[in-house]
Amino acid sequence: MKFLRPLIASSLLAIATHCIAATSIQVSAKFADVPAGTEIPAKPELLAKTKGVDVLSSPTVVTGSGKSATIEVIQNVSAPGGSEVPLGVSLSITPTLTENGNIAFSGKAVDRFKHGQRDGESLTVLSCVAREVYFKGTAASGTSILLNTGAPTAAATKKDGTTQMKSRELVIYLTFKTITSESEKKSEPKKPEPKKKSGTSSGTTKSPVKKKPSSKN
Repeated sequence: MKFLRPLIASSLLAIATHCIAATSIQVSAKFADVPAGTEIPAKPELLAKTKGVDVLSSPTVVTGSGKSATIEVIQNVSAPGGSEVPLGVSLSITPTLTENGNIAFSGKAVDRFKHGQRDGESLTVLSCVAREVYFKGTAASGTSILLNTGAPTAAATKKDGTTQMKSRELVIYLTFKTITSESEKKSEPKKPEPKKKSGTSSGTTKSPVKKKPSSKN
C-alpha cells in the first residue's frame, strides 16, 4: 500500500502528458494598421466597424504544444542598388497547453515598415524602421488576446505620386483554439449506459383476461 499513491500519481501524469501531446493548438492572427488616437476594440470582429482601419492579413497556423510557429505578412520593396527589402510583420509564437486546459504563450513580433524615401539627381535614400515587441500570457481556448505594439509610429505612404508620412499603430489580435486528434477522440472511454430497473418496461401492458368457468347442464 505504500507504493499505491506514487503509482497513481505517475499514471495520471502519463495520461495527462499523452493528452497534451495529442492535442494541437491553432493560432489565428489578425494584423491591422490603425490611425493614431483611434479607440481600439477589444474583439477582432468589431475591427471592421472602426473607421480608418486597414486590415493587413488574417493568417492561421497549427502547431503542437510547446512547439514554435511563425506567421509572416511580408512584402518586398525595391531598394537603391537593385536589392529588395522585406517590409511587414513577422510573428513567432510558442503556445503550450497547461494542465487545466488553458494555453500559455510567449513570442516576439517584428514590425518593419518604410519610414521614408528621397530621390535626387545624385542621391537616392530609402529608410526603414524595425520595431520588436516581446510578449507572453495565458488564454482560454476560443478566446482572443489584443496585442498592442506600443506608441504610434510614422510610416511613409504614397498618394498621387507624393510621399506622405502617416501616423499609424500596429494592432495584432491572437485567437487560440485547441484541436484534439481523431485517434485521441476514439481512445476516450465511452460512458456506460444507465441500467433499467427490473420489473419495468416501456409502453403499455395488457392485464391477463380471466376466463369464466363453464356451467354444466
